[in-house]
Amino acid sequence: MVNRRGLLGGVAAAAATLLSGCGIGRGDVLAAAEEAAAGVEGVSGAELELADGANFERLLHGTVTLDAEDRASGLAIFDEVMRDVVTVIHAELDDPEARSLRVGGITAVLGDGDDLTPLDLEPDVPGRTRGATG
Repeated sequence: MVNRRGLLGGVAAAAATLLSGCGIGRGDVLAAAEEAAAGVEGVSGAELELADGANFERLLHGTVTLDAEDRASGLAIFDEVMRDVVTVIHAELDDPEARSLRVGGITAVLGDGDDLTPLDLEPDVPGRTRGATG
């Protein structure tokens, strides 16, 4: 006779294994995203990581260190980094999984220590907390 607790434990383990299947290939996407970010001219380092967020979404976040000293050139480099990272994600993952990966947690750090977020790339976004760029 099968123990009910043992059976439920087995079912829970199987469900966890199936649900974690969306984590397959995480290392490949992460490595490709870091390589894309680091490959942009003006980037001196990229440290990204994948994490699980609320509502079963996946997050790509981390820091990209830029050689730029001024904000204007930093924004241009960071824009290229974000475009390259998003392009790589869509190349590495199928469309639904790529669309569910959130990349807004990537921060760029300038040579003077100032930081940039994706909100800084669109100066007209309501609620933006950084100084004006123009």
